[in-house]
Amino acid sequence: MTSPLPSNAFESAPLRHGVFHNASGREKHGLANVLRWLLTRSRGPWPTHVEDVPVALPVARVDDGSIRATVIGHATVLVQVAGLNILTDPVMSARIGPTPWLGPRRVRPPAVPFEAIPPIDVVLLSHDHYDHLDRPTLRQLAARDKPTILTGLRVGSKVPADGVVELDWWQSHAIGDGVTATYVPAEHFSGRGLFDRDKSLWGGFVLETPHGKVYFAGDTAAGVHFQAIRERFGAMTLSLLPIGAYAPRWFMERVHMDPDEALQASLTLESQTSLAIHFATFNLADDAYDAPTHALARAVTQLTDAPPGSDFRVLPFGEAAIVRLGEGREAAARRRYA
Repeated sequence: MTSPLPSNAFESAPLRHGVFHNASGREKHGLANVLRWLLTRSRGPWPTHVEDVPVALPVARVDDGSIRATVIGHATVLVQVAGLNILTDPVMSARIGPTPWLGPRRVRPPAVPFEAIPPIDVVLLSHDHYDHLDRPTLRQLAARDKPTILTGLRVGSKVPADGVVELDWWQSHAIGDGVTATYVPAEHFSGRGLFDRDKSLWGGFVLETPHGKVYFAGDTAAGVHFQAIRERFGAMTLSLLPIGAYAPRWFMERVHMDPDEALQASLTLESQTSLAIHFATFNLADDAYDAPTHALARAVTQLTDAPPGSDFRVLPFGEAAIVRLGEGREAAARRRYA
């Protein structure tokens, strides 16, 4: 049985003195805790490079009543539904940071090369962190496709493109015939430098389409926002949920879910199908390269009676999940890689 939501669950993002806050009011780590983590890190093993050969390249368009999702890498997912091509947090660069030579280097190339990505109509940009807002990729997309870019309040000035629409939490924008995107809360933070901490908004997106609802979480810790999203929109058809960069928990639990919490989120959302994102691409925390997928697999095996939300998949990058509204687990498995 779920608990009552807090009174501010469906309100705009809290903004005080020019700084955004999580709806929970939970304080974020200060400099002392950041330094403590950096000085006491115990990194799990990561490869320096993983060669990633895509199994299948995306089709040009999908308009057959299904939702097709292809995980390209990290939080970059191509969602194809109702004739629209939608790209989440596009990051194709070899390194993420303020310069091309500074910041974490990706250990595996994008599963679908940029030139093989079909024309993009809409970009969903969750927040301004370097591993989610990649200016070189956005510049390429703007020059090639001129997509509409949806993002949070005060993020637009960091996007090197026209056609940016800034949204507050719970604000919606029509992106196609019968397709609407709503910016929804997340439990996270923002900033790309020393002086812009939390001055722009962070969040996720819910797509309402004729063929089901899609939730893209972006970056988030656990929180009651999943329950609020479920209450506002109903059960999700497809959810894209982050599972990586969660260790050590004393530090990361305020900003990133661990795999057990991601599974719990999928259950709260009653998601017909969930796909894992935000893992095995950039080494951002202390969890090992394969720790998120192993932890998620353990959590799923411990479930009983396959409750709604338990179909949580880790697809090989580059493969497509094809989801049809109301399709049962067995039928979905048969067409999983079609």
